[in-house]
Amino acid sequence: MWAGEFIKNVMGTLDSRSLRELPPQIEVEVESRHEEEIFHLLPLLGPLFGCGILLFSAWDYLIDPAHAWSTFLVRLLLVLLGSIAYVPNRLQWSPVQRCGVIYGTHSCAIIISEYLLNNGFLYGLTGIAACIFVVSVITLRVRTFLLILSAPTLLFLILSAIRFPLFEFINSVMLYIFSVACAGIVMLVIRYFRLKAFSLEKKLLHISHHDSLTGAYNRGYLTELAVREIALAKRHGRALCVAMIDIDHFKSVNDTYGHAVGDETIKLLVKTCEQNLREIDHFGRIGGEEFVCILPETAESDAMLCAERLRRSIEEMRIKIPSGYLQVTASIGVAVLIQQPDWDALLKDADTALYSAKRDGRNRVVLATTCIS
Repeated sequence: MWAGEFIKNVMGTLDSRSLRELPPQIEVEVESRHEEEIFHLLPLLGPLFGCGILLFSAWDYLIDPAHAWSTFLVRLLLVLLGSIAYVPNRLQWSPVQRCGVIYGTHSCAIIISEYLLNNGFLYGLTGIAACIFVVSVITLRVRTFLLILSAPTLLFLILSAIRFPLFEFINSVMLYIFSVACAGIVMLVIRYFRLKAFSLEKKLLHISHHDSLTGAYNRGYLTELAVREIALAKRHGRALCVAMIDIDHFKSVNDTYGHAVGDETIKLLVKTCEQNLREIDHFGRIGGEEFVCILPETAESDAMLCAERLRRSIEEMRIKIPSGYLQVTASIGVAVLIQQPDWDALLKDADTALYSAKRDGRNRVVLATTCIS
């Protein structure tokens, strides 16, 4: 009973529809990370695999002492041939291609050795089948999985057809195919859980960096980005400006129309601002109705033009309410990175300019007085 339930759960987990739900970009990133991990492990695991192949010469000696020396030479030559893929060299191979070369040469060493021994296939077929599972952790793609197995499989079929009578040949082929199928399932399980784990990791990362209501950067992550951009601007002598935005009379919007309309207003403002910013700009929510734009490589004049463009776009927004449409305005304070010691000081300058805009009548852009020469 429990075995049947287990198989049912595994098959449900491997439902192809679940795999297709994941964005293609996630699969690309997962495979890139997988190759990076293989790249770091290969210099250690490759030689260990090669040593294991050579150590099995002792088993050859127990089975057939007369041919053990010949099989040792075969193993040694093929392991040496495959060792060119242990570490990076002039050959422009990806980590998966290197693993494919190592598996191909090393598994062929096992197959040829078992062919040369008397009753070698009889005693060594289990080892040949077990080595197939190595490929399960090399790649996450079915096509690559089959490609890596192609040369050793062809060699095994040819040599076993020569060595075995028909019935024993069919029996060995069936065992080999069964091992390939099991290894393929293991590979798919690994692939599925790596994709799912990476997808969840991306979602958690997004949640930790973004405001849950609007999708804009939250205050913590915006601060990280600001500290980095300020450091780069000071190091390379680049311009940088900050614009702080606050919705005018937002409390009255909530009090008059309810928090649902207030939330829609905030979300529409974020969408509007992001449409009017560059890819290199950073936009985040730092409070209830307060937002900040970080404008890297932007001079004072360009920052003021950008802020004015944002102000007009916000003024042109229309939020649907039962009686028609609601219009809001925003005040914006702009600060330029000059001699401020850190992000907090720069943000304070923008905040001071923002409140100057509020005092001067709202729905306007004001430059921080520390930036006016």
